[in-house]
Amino acid sequence: MKFKHLLVVMLAGVAVFSSSCGDKSKGGANPLYNSASKPSSEESAQFLLEWWDAMFQYVGTERLSPPDAARMYAYIAIGLYEAQIGGAPNHYTLEGQLNGLENLPRPDAGKVYDWQTCVTETMYLVQDGMLARYFTAGVGTLNDLHDSQIERRKEAGVTDEVLQRSMDYGEELANAILEWSEADGYVETRYKQYKTPSREGHPALWEPTDFNQVALEPFWGDHRPFFVKDGAQCDIDKAPAYNGIGDTTGELYKQAYKVWEVDRTLTEEQRTIAQYWADDPSETSTPPGHWMEILGNFVKSEDMKLDRAAELYALTAAAMNDACITVWHTKYRVNLVRPKTVIRENIEPTWEPYVETPPFAGYTSGHSGFSGAAATIMTGLIGDNLAFVDSSHVNIGLLPREFKSFQAAADEAAYSRMYGGIHFDCDILDGVEQGRCVGDYYLKNLKTHADRSKESATKKEK
Repeated sequence: MKFKHLLVVMLAGVAVFSSSCGDKSKGGANPLYNSASKPSSEESAQFLLEWWDAMFQYVGTERLSPPDAARMYAYIAIGLYEAQIGGAPNHYTLEGQLNGLENLPRPDAGKVYDWQTCVTETMYLVQDGMLARYFTAGVGTLNDLHDSQIERRKEAGVTDEVLQRSMDYGEELANAILEWSEADGYVETRYKQYKTPSREGHPALWEPTDFNQVALEPFWGDHRPFFVKDGAQCDIDKAPAYNGIGDTTGELYKQAYKVWEVDRTLTEEQRTIAQYWADDPSETSTPPGHWMEILGNFVKSEDMKLDRAAELYALTAAAMNDACITVWHTKYRVNLVRPKTVIRENIEPTWEPYVETPPFAGYTSGHSGFSGAAATIMTGLIGDNLAFVDSSHVNIGLLPREFKSFQAAADEAAYSRMYGGIHFDCDILDGVEQGRCVGDYYLKNLKTHADRSKESATKKEK
């Protein structure tokens, strides 16, 4: 890429700007509010869609795994949120709230900044650092997008002085976000070795279901989450027992039989649902990206302002990342066998699911966790029982789908994995529960908007 920044930044050498002086005359509750600049609450968020679309294309091209994609989306979204926080009169910084997020550089309260430029520079450089380990043909597209957005700010009348000041601040902030990311445990787990436990004497344990499968991200549950305390906070363990070949009366066998029956009688609608929510890394933005695309449709259709869109992107992406950490914690702690194994051992020896079984344990479902978290955040911040059309997969030949609410979409996404033949009821239902646990924790405890913070405080007192 155009810039390749060192991921370790000596913040002691970075000038940390004044972070006080909110303009109370404008009624802003944010102590970081910069009254010298045009508020981000008056800026359009439409330019963000270009960045996210570019990211989604990148993720598909590079075949990032769902956990990897969720992590990247979250750091970019948090950088986006903090880059405009000085212009958001009624929003609060995530610094001091998210785990380990401290000592962020701040704009000079007495100088003018262009928040769109701050956001563009921050997003560009954070993604640059997060994707530095990849060598792709798409680098030029991202460089060109950055340059075109900066040029548009010039055409919009932003002076060279303000433009440069805003770009400089975006770079400082991006470096701080990247340094923060270095301490989340990701790098360390690249070098840890994992041995799949033997099923001998333990028939309920997961084993690879296809030749040459290697367990995907077995230590992801040990990573530092963004806001929940750790991967165990929303842990769950209601998986039924399984005693191996001949166990045809237990609850897990019954759930396996249901998967088999669904597969035998799969309707065209169920096939469509299985394909629609498969979100294969090779051609889509992955399951967390699918929800970010749904969110983008609302940013576009409601013509959201920058402050509101930034909050939605940050909370949705961070909650999905934390749901991924807690789901992966449960996956490799419980290590529950997949439907394919149980069905082949007791029902049909050569059975194959409609969708290829992923290389990790089934309990709980990652799709369910991502969807439960995203739907909970979006319901809380956008609205309940809000009908919408999702056209995220038109580009891969799948027709748009209509939903009555975010929760309805989450439920369909979760059960798409049974239609695909790769998850039991317990995987699905408990995964959704984990995701909602994470989303609820965010909504009740993370302080991002003055009005909602008052509502949360009132509810806690009651």
